Amino acid sequence: MSPGITWGHPQNKLIEAISLVDWAKTGKIFDIKRFATEDGPGIRTLVFLKGCPLRCQWCGNPESQVYKDQVMYFQAKCVGCGRCAVSCPVGAISSHDKFGLIIDPEKCTACGTCVDVCYYGAREMIGQLISVRELVNQVTKDRAYYDSSGGGVTLSGGEPFFQPAFALEVLKACRSQGIHTAVETCGHTTWENLKAALPYLDLIMYDVKHWDDKAHERGTGVSNKLIKENLQKLAEVFPNIVVRVPFIPGFNSSERDQVGIYQFVRDLQGVKRIEVLPYHRLGLNKHLGLGQDYELEHLEPVQKRDLAHLVELGRQHGVKVAIGGE
Repeated sequence: MSPGITWGHPQNKLIEAISLVDWAKTGKIFDIKRFATEDGPGIRTLVFLKGCPLRCQWCGNPESQVYKDQVMYFQAKCVGCGRCAVSCPVGAISSHDKFGLIIDPEKCTACGTCVDVCYYGAREMIGQLISVRELVNQVTKDRAYYDSSGGGVTLSGGEPFFQPAFALEVLKACRSQGIHTAVETCGHTTWENLKAALPYLDLIMYDVKHWDDKAHERGTGVSNKLIKENLQKLAEVFPNIVVRVPFIPGFNSSERDQVGIYQFVRDLQGVKRIEVLPYHRLGLNKHLGLGQDYELEHLEPVQKRDLAHLVELGRQHGVKVAIGGE
């Protein structure tokens, strides 16, 4: 039994499952969000893993895209003293009239010097290596909330299956605790990675960003062929899938594009519903904080009420549609 963990379910089958877990396995995360309510049933803990094969133009967590450590710059906290720029050993920080003391991501080595010399918390290191044991010790602190609300743990990112071995061990560990498990995935991984995780999952939230391959590649940088193939396979063997569709103006916002997604999904047996997620701009400052351009800066956020008609559109095409995870 792993030291430091309080086991809430002493049934024999769960105790036996503990031995299956590689508690020392490490992975890289960039955040843990507690008391989340929109990423699976009940009160949940979201674990954000680093690394993703997609480069979505609207990405709300750009710090999730690459596996390596990064430095995030928070302009609102910056007083412009310039200590970071003077201290940077590779000259990766320079002054920008609009965006402050920005980072050149091509030069930055994430050495952390600028973080150490900033008195105002305007820079933060993004990326933390953590073992399965350490992570489970953290998430089980909220066990009482999971039990009372029907909640649990959701692996997000990035793409959890970008680190497939680590994600699998975390899911095993949570299952050995009797904790409800969910994963948010873009589906761009091997079928073997998905299949290995299925015995330890209760819910899969699966992104479908576009039905058309060429449009998908323009918006995300990758083809959707593997994504669609994996979803079709999953739907044949896994009974609890929620398809999530980010609603992005000019990308998949036309009725033709939405209907194309609905028609693809409607005959997939394991899919329970589609959740259409309105576009937001929460990733704008993060992109700037990483020294990256945000290509969709011109777009205004979409309100839930503006998408209410999609519920009826979905009904007409034989699928259950909810807006924003309602």
